[in-house]
Amino acid sequence: MKHIPLKFVKSAPSVRDLPPDDGQEIVLAGYSNVGKSSVINFIANEKDLAKCSKTPGRTQLFNVFETHDKKRVLDLPGYGFAKVPTKLQKQWMLHFSDYLTSRSSLQGLLIITDIRRELRPIDIELIEFCQENDIPFAIILNKSDKLSRSKVQQSILKLSTTININKQHLFPVSCLKRSGLEPLVSLIKSWLVL
Repeated sequence: MKHIPLKFVKSAPSVRDLPPDDGQEIVLAGYSNVGKSSVINFIANEKDLAKCSKTPGRTQLFNVFETHDKKRVLDLPGYGFAKVPTKLQKQWMLHFSDYLTSRSSLQGLLIITDIRRELRPIDIELIEFCQENDIPFAIILNKSDKLSRSKVQQSILKLSTTININKQHLFPVSCLKRSGLEPLVSLIKSWLVL
């Protein structure tokens, strides 16, 4: 199967409102407006499972999706968008760090970014946190259809050397052109033991 069927379960305002901390789950994180909702729809092969908005910063809750056998995919609030009040940004980051340090069911972290943009300091902090705490992670280079094939390869090389990570952690995808799905789905399945 080339996708992972998911259903929406709930939106949770904080870690304590998430489903019980058992089984396996992965989490999607990233700056607002990098296409986290599009990636969820992409891997689930659904058009409107996760709501996409043209207004950045709309995901302000932990959105919980499940597979048929109760493995979870969490979409975390987008971090750091300028139009979101600083107080709310700080609240999100507290929830985020709380989640990362407290959930034993966490199997892996997908950091979504726009391939045309540099990684922001908070992305790099998150990568370093994963490395220091042995949390499996991958960087999803979304919107790869916006670049030529050679530019995509240049971006991968630049990223892998800039932040000193193995290329196997980098996944160029295009939700629009539906490219890069199979390697990403294979990774998620291995993390969730599907």
